[in-house]
Amino acid sequence: MSGYDIVFAGAGHNNLVTAAYAARAGFRVLVLEGAPRIGGNTTCEELTLPGYIHDPCATAHNLIQSNPLMRNNELGLDRYGLKYLYPDPVFTMPFLDGASITMWRDLDRTCAELARFSQPDASAYRELLADWDKMAAGVNAERASAPRPPEEVDAATRQTPLGEEMLRIRRATAVDIIKERFRDDHVRAFFAWIAFMTLHPLDEPETGLMAFSLVAGRQRFSWILPEGGSIHLPMALARIIEEKGGTILTSKPIVRIAVEGGHATSVETADGATYEAGRAIVSTIHVKQIGGLVGEENLPAAYSAGVDRWEPNLTMFVTHYAMSEAPLFKTHDRAMPSVTAGALESLEAYEAVLRGYRSGRIDLNEPVVLALTPTVIDPSRAPAGRHTFKLVSFLPYELAGGPEQWDRIKSDVSNQLFDKVARLATNLSRDMVLGEHVDSPLDLERRNPANWRGSCHGGANSPAQSGWFRPVEGWSDYRTPIAGLYQNGACTHPGGSVSGLPGRNCAEVLLRDLGSSLEAATANKDAVER
Repeated sequence: MSGYDIVFAGAGHNNLVTAAYAARAGFRVLVLEGAPRIGGNTTCEELTLPGYIHDPCATAHNLIQSNPLMRNNELGLDRYGLKYLYPDPVFTMPFLDGASITMWRDLDRTCAELARFSQPDASAYRELLADWDKMAAGVNAERASAPRPPEEVDAATRQTPLGEEMLRIRRATAVDIIKERFRDDHVRAFFAWIAFMTLHPLDEPETGLMAFSLVAGRQRFSWILPEGGSIHLPMALARIIEEKGGTILTSKPIVRIAVEGGHATSVETADGATYEAGRAIVSTIHVKQIGGLVGEENLPAAYSAGVDRWEPNLTMFVTHYAMSEAPLFKTHDRAMPSVTAGALESLEAYEAVLRGYRSGRIDLNEPVVLALTPTVIDPSRAPAGRHTFKLVSFLPYELAGGPEQWDRIKSDVSNQLFDKVARLATNLSRDMVLGEHVDSPLDLERRNPANWRGSCHGGANSPAQSGWFRPVEGWSDYRTPIAGLYQNGACTHPGGSVSGLPGRNCAEVLLRDLGSSLEAATANKDAVER
């Protein structure tokens, strides 16, 4: 089957972003998705009971808000059914000793929360946000373009208002930055919990910026949710693609990408169909799997060696609940519902969790937990008066005896986590649970082949797998060693989470290679030079 300029392998949000820009630029677009529904890790399912809409993976859409796609409304996604909600409070964090810290959208109110523990820490928070304002433009520009060599990044960093101090921050660990800036143990745990929400270990070098960017993003934008569920972002992008004559096909897992004369020419799906690509193929298939589709003989040794070294990111353990009522989390003056709640007792508890993770142990003594009740602000996700509830912890894929052990123990682990979180709420009990669904890291890998070794973020964002080195040094500009084949998604710069930045960055490179541009797409031009 022919007639397409660009074939997209995968319908996660990044590939749909690229496809939407390409369709707007006038290219004939085909998107193939292996699952029965679009969205990849930004999708929705009735996992527990009919009428309860759950986000199997991504729920918050925070990082995409600073993407020019959203910031400049380049594709007009709001006209295609996408509406974002801004919870207030942003999140609350109760502690076992009865203390709590709540982030409010009002900065003064957040600082008042911190001042209950330490007035200097409240002042330090304002200073942290002011310092981020001096760094943000450079960091955002860096993330919203193809990566540059490390020496160029360092030179650009030195030109920012903070200069050498920003370079020191970049190279530091987030834990060290938090300890430098804040004094109180509760406050330190509060900021560590926020910084950890992109799942990168905060005790590793070159994580220092996370102590700034994530908290500043939450303070500015809140813990943003798409109304109706995570899939509404992919759905809006799909409407643009189809409006411009593009085609999206689901239940089409790709089993082969044909390479002829060093050029990617077509894809073959599991049902035996072949789809020719006149100009390019854009893939979000995980880099660890791409060799089996194109043939290792078509990849240079240096590229294959880089992929062989690829390491997974930290992994999540998730339980979804249908609830009769919303949990009420303890705060210093009252119990209240909150779209988002966090649990982390201390930096020492965080360090213990990382030690357990790295040794393949399940440490549930003082776990790091993310609790989400989207229906507090979005009642459309559940029947009237009912709620969805999602508990996320961060546990290893690899266990003693292998990851298959998860099938035996996951129910018990889920129950223990529920009981741990119940201590932080006034009403959370089993009597509220109407239905539940548990996904271990192994289940997340089964759910989506892109979740290699259970990682929903493509792979670790360590220095060896970031920027110029993501996925492989020499091939970090969204092009692969095979002409006409582009890599997109969480395995590319700037990594996982719902940012849409890999998709927009890939679109910029792809369209330029094909004689067009992002400007052509955003100006709504319908024709390109072929």
